[in-house]
Amino acid sequence: MKLKQRLGLLVGQSYVHLMSGYEQLRYGVSLNPLSPAVFKDPYRFHSNLRANAPVHYSQTWRAWWVTEFDLVQEILRSKSFGASVLPFPERVAELTRTMSEERLERFRNPSMLDLDPPDHTRVRRLAQQGFVHKFIQSLEPRIRKLVDDNLDSCGNEAEIDFVAALAKPLPAIVIAEMLGLPRSDHAQFMNWAEELMLGVSTIDPELIERSVKANSALYDYFRIVAQSKKKEPGNDLMSRLIAAEEEGDRLNGPELYNTCVLLLLAGHETTTRLIGNGLYLLLQYPEQQAWLRQNIAKIPNAIEEMLRFEPPVQATRRFVLEDMEFHGHRFKRGQLVFVSIAGANRDPSVNQKPDEFNVMRQAAKQVAFGYGIHLCIGASLARLEAKVAFEEIFKRYDSMSLVNTNPRWGSSTFFRGHEELLVKVSTAGASK
Repeated sequence: MKLKQRLGLLVGQSYVHLMSGYEQLRYGVSLNPLSPAVFKDPYRFHSNLRANAPVHYSQTWRAWWVTEFDLVQEILRSKSFGASVLPFPERVAELTRTMSEERLERFRNPSMLDLDPPDHTRVRRLAQQGFVHKFIQSLEPRIRKLVDDNLDSCGNEAEIDFVAALAKPLPAIVIAEMLGLPRSDHAQFMNWAEELMLGVSTIDPELIERSVKANSALYDYFRIVAQSKKKEPGNDLMSRLIAAEEEGDRLNGPELYNTCVLLLLAGHETTTRLIGNGLYLLLQYPEQQAWLRQNIAKIPNAIEEMLRFEPPVQATRRFVLEDMEFHGHRFKRGQLVFVSIAGANRDPSVNQKPDEFNVMRQAAKQVAFGYGIHLCIGASLARLEAKVAFEEIFKRYDSMSLVNTNPRWGSSTFFRGHEELLVKVSTAGASK
């Protein structure tokens, strides 16, 4: 890292720690994005915010934080808040002043995650043609085969890292096959996806630079693949996205490439963490694991509780579109608002005993996949992959226990998951 970058990083880190400490003293609430304590147990901090200041302007983040369930839903469905930064010239100027022309092209044509209506409506309507319920359900036999293949590759090992063996490769292979990408490319774009995610919640310029390069590589990769599929379309999602048409409208090039990058990242990151977090919880609560083994049909209900209790995505953001009053607080146009999924999911006003994990909980209220027009397009696929994964794990292994009872959580404020989940397993002389 260059000296100038290193000094900038040190200054940034010092500011964050200083302001976080100030907020803790002044308001009794703080969410330090660099704190190992937050990475280990973010819910204590989100709950503190929700109890003391459910709508709170953070000097550390230079943004609002909203942590109550009803308020989170209100923001995510409100037309007074947007996902796109493009309407705010001052923010755009700050973000783009050092961008190359290539990066500017992608910035000006964001994925649907960062679009507002009517552009979001149009792109999502075209993209979701590949995620109809009947088609997603038809993937179950293939997903089951992939789970079996990945677990077969572990052989008779007594200890298995389920993140590396299953949680990471399964979602990546599923979405790659859906998009019609060559199997020989899987390792490369999985590496790009992991590199890209390094820059999501950091102020480290070196990690941000690696993230930018990975984003560029993925974008260029999909551009090349798209050119091939335009000439020789196949029976895959990417070919359908290229051909998708609604009232004479189609995805343009950047929209197509960014949509593919988004689908790959969402499938890879969110589902990986759902499976990993869910398995971790079942290992932490063996009595609930035992009950679920005897009630396999309740796995979908258990997955909803996993999503509520340990959501893979901890928070998302919106921009204030116009000056407004929001529950006694003055929001100004262009301000950034973080809505806390972690805080909302454990709000005691909507879930009884919210800090207790309970796979028998009925109708758990959660917003793990978002809410409103930006509800995750691949939510049903993620749920299906997790369901099949847990069914096959239970079928294959009679007993499981954590090798490290306190595995390290990833260092991110926005994503929750383990980089490694080493599990001791045993089977009763099974055929595999």
